[in-house]
Amino acid sequence: MATLPITRLVLFKHGVGYFERRGAHSGEQLALSFPREAMDDVLKSLVTLELGTGQVLGVEYATPEDRAARLARGSIHLSDERSLLDLLRDLRGRAVRCSLAEGKKATSAIEGLVVGVDYEPEEPLRRAMLSLYEPATRQLRTLPVAELARLELLDDAAADDLDYVLRAARSDEQRRAATLRLSPGEHELLIGYIAPAPAWRVSYRLLFEEQAADQQGAAVALLQGWGLFDNQLDEDLNGVALTLMAGMPVSFRYRLYAPHTPERPLIADEERTVEAPISFASAPPAAPSTNAMLADSAMGYAPAAEARTMRLATRRLEETVQSAAAGEERAALFAYRIAHPVSVARGQSAMVPIVSQRLPARRELLYNGHKLARHPIAVLRLTNATGLTLERGPVTVLEAGDYAGEAVLPFTRAGGELIVAYAVELGISVEEERRGERQLAGISLRGDYALIEEHELAITSYELTSNLDRATDVTVEHQCLPAYTVIGPRPPDEEGAGLARWRVACAPQARTSFSVTERRLVSREEAVRSLTGAQLRAFLTSRLLDTATVLALGEVLKLYQQVDAAETQLHELDQQREAIFKQQRQIRGNLEPLGREGEEGALRQRYVATLGALEDRLATLAAEETRLRALIARLEEQAAKRLQKLASA
Repeated sequence: MATLPITRLVLFKHGVGYFERRGAHSGEQLALSFPREAMDDVLKSLVTLELGTGQVLGVEYATPEDRAARLARGSIHLSDERSLLDLLRDLRGRAVRCSLAEGKKATSAIEGLVVGVDYEPEEPLRRAMLSLYEPATRQLRTLPVAELARLELLDDAAADDLDYVLRAARSDEQRRAATLRLSPGEHELLIGYIAPAPAWRVSYRLLFEEQAADQQGAAVALLQGWGLFDNQLDEDLNGVALTLMAGMPVSFRYRLYAPHTPERPLIADEERTVEAPISFASAPPAAPSTNAMLADSAMGYAPAAEARTMRLATRRLEETVQSAAAGEERAALFAYRIAHPVSVARGQSAMVPIVSQRLPARRELLYNGHKLARHPIAVLRLTNATGLTLERGPVTVLEAGDYAGEAVLPFTRAGGELIVAYAVELGISVEEERRGERQLAGISLRGDYALIEEHELAITSYELTSNLDRATDVTVEHQCLPAYTVIGPRPPDEEGAGLARWRVACAPQARTSFSVTERRLVSREEAVRSLTGAQLRAFLTSRLLDTATVLALGEVLKLYQQVDAAETQLHELDQQREAIFKQQRQIRGNLEPLGREGEEGALRQRYVATLGALEDRLATLAAEETRLRALIARLEEQAAKRLQKLASA
């Protein structure tokens, strides 16, 4: 157990605490004791200050071996059943002085070297005999172990071994000792270190009364916060200066307590013999060796909540419990310094008030279908005017002195807003419906293509049905779509990251409709020749194009229609040409077996004449194809010039 008391304690949220011990000490050693699992953190963080005129010379600490391993390292091994016989066995070869009991007095001492001990397993002590060798007389003597009155170890090494075994046997398996080596004289010491500690927690009470108001007449709520912590040390805390730290400092474990001996290569001794002729060969590359040390991070958090139905008044509760903590910003952290000393017995826990202050507040019904469908939630909206950073924790809400619900207060910096959602309003139901629309927004010509712009609309309809007997407002919190802009029904009453809020007045026993419209601009390219007359009329009706442009586009479309007609004729020419080719192949097949005389000769002449007529027809088709392709090229050129003129207008 430490000889210096804990005078200061700082608890964090991630499973460590900073402990500070301070006091006067006299002597050249100061014994400290730590839990075994805390040794890595203690060795990493231990700070010792001599506030007087002395000096701290160093720190010694026990090895990390367990008790069995430490006992196994000694030369003496004692069992739980036959410790005396085991001792005499392990003293073989050591010098001892024995005295036997005769009546009630011990006889004269007998010195010698221990040879061993012999005994019968059934009655080990009653029949055990110790054998001693006397070097001076070269005699061997036997002594009954049961009659031994005194055994003195004359061998210093044996005495040291027995002392080591006894110290190891009485060591606490769960704790490790550390000893501060000090200069002679009086000392005023301060010792600080971090060690694992349960994370402190926070629990809030929030009392809201409509009639409670500040000087400006605004409604207020009384916020009270309690810090909860546990004393799991092996000692009582008496008059300790306590600080509860909010935030998230970087913390980790580093293995410093367990010894680590890196592996080294084993080199064999050289054996020298008569050498044969020497030849050299390339050696294979050595395998790389890597040593790594791992650091583990540990964080702990365990929220707790407590609430009971009660009737309380803001003024009475405020007078009964007042905050005993002062806040202080420390870079990325925030400290709650408890004003009065704290005493907590070993194995006990405690609660201390860290905040008690009235805050501006208002009650609202807030609806967000992504968080809770069909019903709005009763919330209290507050501003953190405490000047403190509020740590995350459960809050019990009391409304007009009665239990109203529970919530979790988020981590909030000073000046930030708190929205405490604590109950569901079942008297109002909400139904949502979403639909989409498209509206033409613009058109521009880019060569043979038209760039058409459209507004893509996303419309969310909210139907609020109130079964309450009083008029009330519901704040609709709408999750905004990415890349969309809210355009209706009116500018939001509040806007945040990815959300917008509107206050909607709901009449009693009535149904209220509310819609939110969002839009985004999308564009697409469409070939001018694919436009239809209906589309042109829609552009004209929407006033996206004027009459002259629509008429000019109509003329262009007529040209494209002529092009389409010519391409249809080309397709028909291809079909006629394919039919002629098929007929020609058939006639040529019929000509091969025919002779040139008689009836076969006459038939051959008819086939030849038909082939000639077909060739003339192919020539006519080719001329028509040439004419149509020239017509198409001329029409497309005219359309392109007109489109270019429209695009540059």
